[in-house]
Amino acid sequence: MSQDTGNYQYISGHDESVLKSHVWRTAENSAAYLLPHLKPDMILLDVGCGPGTITLDFAARLPRGRVVGIDPSPEVVQKAAKTASDRGIENVSFQVGNVMDLRGSGFEDASFDVIHGHQVLQHIPDPTKALQEIRRALKPDGIAACREGEISMMTWWPRLPALDEWREVWNKVARSNDCNPETGRELVSLALKAGFKRDRITATSSTWTFSSAAEREWWGSMWEGRMFTSDFPKQVVERDFGNREVMQRFADGWRKWKEAEDGWFVMVHSEIDSPTQEKAPSLPASPPRTRSSKAGSSTSSRIRSSPLSKVQNSGSPNLNFPSQSMMPSPPLSSLSQQQRSSTSTSAGAPEMPPPQQRQSSTSGMDTLADLASMQHHQQTARANALSLRSTEAYEPQAPPAAVRPSLQAIARSHSGSKSSLDITMTDAPAQTPPPRAYTAPSLSSKDLEEVSQLVAYLAENSNAYESHVQLIKALHRGFLKHIDPSDIGIAENRPETYELLGDLRQAMDAMASRFSLGEDLWTARLQAQQATATSLEDCLGVVELYEKAVSEEMGSARIWSAYGEWMLSLYNASTPADQAIGQLSIPLGSSVKLSEEDKAVASEVFAKPQMIEVWRRGTEDTKYRIDKSHLTWNKYTELLLADLNAAPTAEAIEAMRSHLTDRLKTPHATWDTSFQKFSTFITTFDNSSYEDTMVAVNQQASAAKARYSDREIFETKLQRAMEADDRAAEWTILKEYLEWEHMKDRKRRKYPIFELINALHQRSLLRFPSDVELWEDYASFLGDSSIQGQRTVTILSALGRACDHCPWSGTLWAQYIASAELENLPFADIGQIKHKATSTGLLDVSGMEEIIKIHTAWCGFLRRQAFQHDSTDEELDVAEVGILSAIEDTENLGENKFGKDYQGDPQYRLERIYIKFLVQCRNYAGARDRWKKLVKRHGNSYEFWLRYYVWEMHIWGLLLNSGDAAMPRQTPTEATSVLQDAIKRTNMDWPEKIIDTYLIHCQDHGDAADLQTAMIESRKASKSVAKRREAEAIEQAELERQRVAQMATYNDTTSKRKRDDQDVGDDAAATKRTRAEDDDETANTLKASLLADSALKRDRENATVIVKNLPSNATDRRVRHFFSDCGTINTLKVASEQDGLTSTATVEFGTRDDVLTALTRDGKSFEGNTVEVQVGSGSTIYATNFPPTADEAYIRSLFAMYGEITDIRFPSLKFGTHRRFCYVQFKLANQAYAATKLDGQTVEDDLKLVAKISDPAHKQQRHGAIQEGRELYAANVDWSATEDELKEIFSKYGTIEKVRLPRQVNGKSKGMAFIVYSKKEEASAGLALNNTKFKARILQVETSTANPSKRHATTIVARTSASPHPEGNGDAASPTSDTSAPARPRPSREGITSRTIALLNVPDTVNDARIKALAEPYGALVKIVLRPDHQGAIIEFQDAAAAGRAALGLDGREIVPGRILGVGTVKEMLAQKAEHKRDKIEPVGPGRKIKGVVNEQAKALLMRGPIRRPGQQGGRRGGLGLKRGGGGLGAGEGAKVVKEESNGTAAANGEGKKSNADFKALFER
Repeated sequence: MSQDTGNYQYISGHDESVLKSHVWRTAENSAAYLLPHLKPDMILLDVGCGPGTITLDFAARLPRGRVVGIDPSPEVVQKAAKTASDRGIENVSFQVGNVMDLRGSGFEDASFDVIHGHQVLQHIPDPTKALQEIRRALKPDGIAACREGEISMMTWWPRLPALDEWREVWNKVARSNDCNPETGRELVSLALKAGFKRDRITATSSTWTFSSAAEREWWGSMWEGRMFTSDFPKQVVERDFGNREVMQRFADGWRKWKEAEDGWFVMVHSEIDSPTQEKAPSLPASPPRTRSSKAGSSTSSRIRSSPLSKVQNSGSPNLNFPSQSMMPSPPLSSLSQQQRSSTSTSAGAPEMPPPQQRQSSTSGMDTLADLASMQHHQQTARANALSLRSTEAYEPQAPPAAVRPSLQAIARSHSGSKSSLDITMTDAPAQTPPPRAYTAPSLSSKDLEEVSQLVAYLAENSNAYESHVQLIKALHRGFLKHIDPSDIGIAENRPETYELLGDLRQAMDAMASRFSLGEDLWTARLQAQQATATSLEDCLGVVELYEKAVSEEMGSARIWSAYGEWMLSLYNASTPADQAIGQLSIPLGSSVKLSEEDKAVASEVFAKPQMIEVWRRGTEDTKYRIDKSHLTWNKYTELLLADLNAAPTAEAIEAMRSHLTDRLKTPHATWDTSFQKFSTFITTFDNSSYEDTMVAVNQQASAAKARYSDREIFETKLQRAMEADDRAAEWTILKEYLEWEHMKDRKRRKYPIFELINALHQRSLLRFPSDVELWEDYASFLGDSSIQGQRTVTILSALGRACDHCPWSGTLWAQYIASAELENLPFADIGQIKHKATSTGLLDVSGMEEIIKIHTAWCGFLRRQAFQHDSTDEELDVAEVGILSAIEDTENLGENKFGKDYQGDPQYRLERIYIKFLVQCRNYAGARDRWKKLVKRHGNSYEFWLRYYVWEMHIWGLLLNSGDAAMPRQTPTEATSVLQDAIKRTNMDWPEKIIDTYLIHCQDHGDAADLQTAMIESRKASKSVAKRREAEAIEQAELERQRVAQMATYNDTTSKRKRDDQDVGDDAAATKRTRAEDDDETANTLKASLLADSALKRDRENATVIVKNLPSNATDRRVRHFFSDCGTINTLKVASEQDGLTSTATVEFGTRDDVLTALTRDGKSFEGNTVEVQVGSGSTIYATNFPPTADEAYIRSLFAMYGEITDIRFPSLKFGTHRRFCYVQFKLANQAYAATKLDGQTVEDDLKLVAKISDPAHKQQRHGAIQEGRELYAANVDWSATEDELKEIFSKYGTIEKVRLPRQVNGKSKGMAFIVYSKKEEASAGLALNNTKFKARILQVETSTANPSKRHATTIVARTSASPHPEGNGDAASPTSDTSAPARPRPSREGITSRTIALLNVPDTVNDARIKALAEPYGALVKIVLRPDHQGAIIEFQDAAAAGRAALGLDGREIVPGRILGVGTVKEMLAQKAEHKRDKIEPVGPGRKIKGVVNEQAKALLMRGPIRRPGQQGGRRGGLGLKRGGGGLGAGEGAKVVKEESNGTAAANGEGKKSNADFKALFER
């Protein structure tokens, strides 16, 4: 940066006026061309480093490397070293040295990976020698990087003779020093002379541009000062190039330039970077980079993406937050490119810290916005801004301008608003703590391990929002235990001694530089800052943080209350004489030491009016927070009462009365407390009218109490959810609460509802600050035209906060730009919004759709701006270059993400904007060319061609109406050509539509020749399409034939299987299954095995698309037709959206290739709606290990807070009753990824929930004792055998882990056992017991095998007297019971039947735990037998009365949406077939029947529906708990009529017919 070489004098010297510009320089604005080549572990030398600002930036980018800065000036080197020390940068060193003699500085050959010099070679007499020395000190693959500016290539406006003369004199002085002021243009030549190879030299250029008022002030003042205080005037006078009058003339010239409103200045720099030798093929050299700037239409040139944007993927994209750097910066606002200085501060305050720059993901766009701001002469630096956004447009981030007169006196570092395209000068994000070994007594080893893991993860994924949150919480947890360690058994410590305090602050800064923190993290940050404040300056810093916090987290009663308490403590500390107020305050921490001088300053800054003003603002901001407004109002009221008691004037009394009355008229949770305060006030100051006043006020407040009463149920639910720390429940309740508020607003307009709804929205956003859906709902509420008269919050400010909290949402950014345009914000401010959106890198995480949304909003804005009534040619140029840059940038980004196969935006939104722009410019030929270029990608879409055709017709109409005689007036030939080209496409999705359109067009607009051609071409096209459709039909029929043949093979196989005899128990006659039933079950088993084998063939997760914005009345059939040409559709589900206006479909295709075809439908019209089609990949969660009783509602509530759920799928239990998992389908992939946060969370019954992204390719094989061959199955076990006896005989062969002896309901053994060994080898040895005698029986032992066809499950709830299995073939498993207990009398079969009911129409996804939960409320249970293979379940109660109650209560009950339970007998349940669900939508060929469905019906989409049970067909049912007549229990379609037998139980007992009284008596027992 500065280079003095021996006997030669540096032309400018090192005066403060010179260093002011040197310290402004950063790696981003002065070495951007080098940054893409840097790697973290490089060793870099910065020659002529000056004060070291560029050097320190390099060090920050080389965390594992080392940086050395040299400069011949000891004073400058000392300053650089101090800056590095102050900033805590340890991988950098500075020393006095000379580029002409690097060996003399201790640098041997091949010492450095990179050697950099900025503005060095022009100040030395022999630059070639310097480059040779640089080449010597470089490693073989090292990089030399030099950048030189030239006075001769500076240009400015207005033309001023004094500045022309100044340039001439400057060059004379430079040459008198034997230096070449034109070294920049000779850089390539000098490098060649020094031995660098030409093919390894990359030459580029860049500029600094200064145009806004703030920029001119800084740049002009700096040069004006140099004319008197630097070394330049001394050399001018010494060498007779001028005198003091000449220097005064130069200074006057600079002053005139900076005061000129149209002032503009550009300094061009030449750059080279050259590796010393060829790199390996795997590391190709960077391509040439071009940069250009534009000052008007005459110099317009194509703006290309800067090379810095190529670093985007490797770096950490960042948001524009105030910089943490301490380098002074000029207040600049417009740059030509990344090389131009773009930081800005308050005008007139150039010493403010500059934000460091970051690259934009769309640099060309940002450059364009900057050009526009330059032409608009926008002064973007604003004085006294508390944050990045200082105008009303950025209200949430900066306190209102009217803030607190007391706080304006606080010294602060400010950062003004930046230009619309500060690519390289935006604030660099703060870094998270570096990975290292963390130790702190206040944190457990588990916590420390968590911190280490989070730090390591964030080092690679700096934009991981949740990881930032967890890291801060973990470090803050240790901080709290450090200062209050009572529960961990260590001594109390001072806050500032916390071992990880620096890491905590660094973690908070790192997150704050990327996202808004949210209420919880702001509270933690403020708490830490307060606890560690030790001086008045620290206290002021805490106040600044509070101001930022309350502006970001509007309506936060917690933050306002803490802010007020802090101000109150500061007031009490500085004004201890005020005893009345002192009693209300919390003393400052003992660590805060205020001298008498500090107290004097504090007493002015924190005076009582300022302190009370903070409480007033907090009370006003939280007025309608009905749950927590008392946190601010109560203390504010106490302060007012303290003042009133000190000076009870009539005016003060009336003001207090009004204050209290207003509170009582506002709904809030602590109304009774407020009323008591009012009562005390009236008693003290107006006791004579106490009764009348209280009655009147109570009447006035009745509406407020009613409003709170209406909402109390929601408030109670929310309070309970928060106390239970149930975030999912809290989110669900808030959504219901908001919906209720909005509906109430529609029905009853008499309430001042806006404030309550607005406060509730703010409250939900405080609790869930990163929920995009909640922000979108809030913006929609504020934008509702019906509340605009009541609105006290602007939609613009809300969207600004929304984008700060959710910078990954393209939808929010697009709304922000649209709102800013609607509010007529200056061009530069809107450009800054766009730049901030695209420079974060977070949009990339959400996918191309979100990126395209923001670019669409921006390009639409540019187009509209270009055609305002007062627009200029320059604005037309700006819009055109900007739109083209956006198209180019999105294209490049898409190719980087998806490769050369990237097909662009299916809706070609940016191209359509550009076409509209060209049409408005009357460049119809250019617009037509854009359409033709789109054919390559979108030519297979009939909708594209129709849109193209309609556009041509529109242009034809414009030309017809133009009145130009040269224009065509007969046939629209261009439109005809479009349709002719369209029908020649062989792969169009709906060619029939284009053929019809072509014929109709020629009939309406063509001549006879056109019509004849159309008829001929249409016929040819129709034949071609017919052949194509026929081929498709044949292919589909062949696939169907193969499917049928395959199923026939399976059926042949299953028909040969023999049915094994089974022991059916005592009531076999009643429950014995037929051979046909058994064969069906065997076939089902084989089919299940087949499905398991082919599970991976069906890739549901990667073959699914989500279709949005369908009409609300869209049906499955119509959606299926829409995608009929895209491929085989397996499943399809349409669900209505909450708004009732649209619906969303989930469509599963047969293959991934089908999905690619379906994506061509994105942006197409479906019955008037333009639909969005997105890949559903990554949007499905696989969840398991949830409570057994969990149903769809439970799962939905569990996952609802993470996004919109489109489907929940439970597995069928027909082939395995122990399956407990489900799939949760989200609308968006990022919502599913967010839901994985539940993975490992504890739910009911201490279960660790599993929630992972579903991926069939990573499906794990089952594992366990059976799968590992460690379990033996022993049959024919003696009835009297016990587990211990079996363990004894089997333990001879190895270590026994478990012995299981299944028992019946009465506790007797079933005659079988399962023995688990610790090793497979031991189990194999145990087979030796096969066919050996044990007790009275011969054991039969074999290795256990998995039975995938476990088609029913028996759950023993309670031991009773012997109860035979209702089916006769159960396998009830139970724990070991005492078999020695005396036998109890066996109940009669009739008794068991009377207390047993069967549930009918039970979905095969419902498990026994849910059945148990349904039945338990009606009485004590004995057992439950789940039969999903018969759509039913058998429930045995302990008494008949319970069975009767259950029969009445469960019959007709909806168990899942659309499925109504029935109640009947076991026999009726077993008569039901297994539920037949079509998991795929299968085409049906001619002559094929599906289970009795006729061909005409088979053509329609098969729909699932509830099984309906018509009334009983006559007859009478006997038995308790069973209905009679038409509503009989279990009556089903086709059910057989059971005849009454004269010798039935009732007749035999002489009971006769049962009356209603008999039935009622059952419930009175």
